[in-house]
Amino acid sequence: MRVKESERALSDTALRSIDNDYLIKLTMDLVNIESPTGKEREVAEFYRNQLSELGFKTTLQEVEADRYNVLAIMKGSGGGPTLMFNGHLDTSFSPREDPKILRAISPVYRTEPPWCYREGDWLYGMGVFNMKGALAAYAACAKSIQDASVELKGDIMIAGVVGEIEKTQIDRFQGPEYRGYGTGTAHLVTHGGTADAAILGEPTGLRLMRAHFGSVWAKISIGGTLVHTAHATGVQNAILQMTKVVEAIQKWIPDYQRRFEYQSVKPSVNLGSIEGGWPWRASRTPAFCNLYLDVRYPPRRHPLDLKQELQVILSDLRDKEGIDADLELYVSDTWAELSEDEYILKSLSQAHERVFEKPVESVVFSWSSDANILTRNGVAAVNYGPTGGPGKETRGTCYIPNLIGCTKVYTLAALDFCSKRREEVRRSSYL
Repeated sequence: MRVKESERALSDTALRSIDNDYLIKLTMDLVNIESPTGKEREVAEFYRNQLSELGFKTTLQEVEADRYNVLAIMKGSGGGPTLMFNGHLDTSFSPREDPKILRAISPVYRTEPPWCYREGDWLYGMGVFNMKGALAAYAACAKSIQDASVELKGDIMIAGVVGEIEKTQIDRFQGPEYRGYGTGTAHLVTHGGTADAAILGEPTGLRLMRAHFGSVWAKISIGGTLVHTAHATGVQNAILQMTKVVEAIQKWIPDYQRRFEYQSVKPSVNLGSIEGGWPWRASRTPAFCNLYLDVRYPPRRHPLDLKQELQVILSDLRDKEGIDADLELYVSDTWAELSEDEYILKSLSQAHERVFEKPVESVVFSWSSDANILTRNGVAAVNYGPTGGPGKETRGTCYIPNLIGCTKVYTLAALDFCSKRREEVRRSSYL
């Protein structure tokens, strides 16, 4: 009984030690540094310096020129597990993009610095939602444990990674600004950045996400006959042929969603882009037409299941309409699923219930995260983040009470997880 009372007293001290001003300021400082995918160096150097000041042993991992992961470790006394807090440094867009595009994404974005601002209990700015608030919460969590003079058996690792955002190279779109989809974490986990478990503060709205969907991006191509408008009568037009492909895919989607449903969540399908012909020379029929799809698929399925589904559609069109279309997969980002008996889930669930005085809600989303890369490299990874609450938050927003509450949950979960012996929190299948 005295042991439990002692643990409770230590955790109470750590919670009282959370520096809300530090948390809010660090969040705003991170948001005020532009870091679209491919341009993460400045924010990485800043974050590393912040963690170094907290006593972490820090390293900058060069993933490629001017792109650095931050790897920071706060050593425990020994014998305990390592808990990683993993978050991406890149944002989906740059705050300097076309204002019309920015307004379409979120009306709260500013078009000139400072990018982050506060109004009452809310923070606004690009990246505060996804996911610089969580990056600040990681640091504030570690600071509270240090300020409370709590010694843990296990290590706390904080990883700020490049290139998590869902984007990739294809066709003429080449370069670091297109190298996302887990680029940083894939480098991290194969270059010393490994742990027993990981918490990712993606925008789950203080809900626990132990599983999420995978995604397949497919390119469907149709070649066309190039002739002048004056001679186009009777010539098969690649754009018109592609409209039949689009119609066939739309017809297929409801049946696909029914068959591939997972825990009452239907996989999403998005016709993300289409291009064909030469807009600068409309006097010619299109020599090509390309359609780009994003198809989400549930845990325990394989990307080739999706390729087969799409190939059946195209084969049917070839037989019935004479449309010769080529299919190429250019993203095959897999799903994540964590066993319900993983100890990190228990740590987070108990911490959430203590902070918010109600059980944590479990969710499954169709968006991707680096949890898939971590779990496949032996790190039990779960998503739980401060932003994204249902009906309350949108892109570019962060509700400060939720940010503070999430930091408390991180602190309690870290105290519990890292105070155990390593063999107590590891499933036998990983040993």
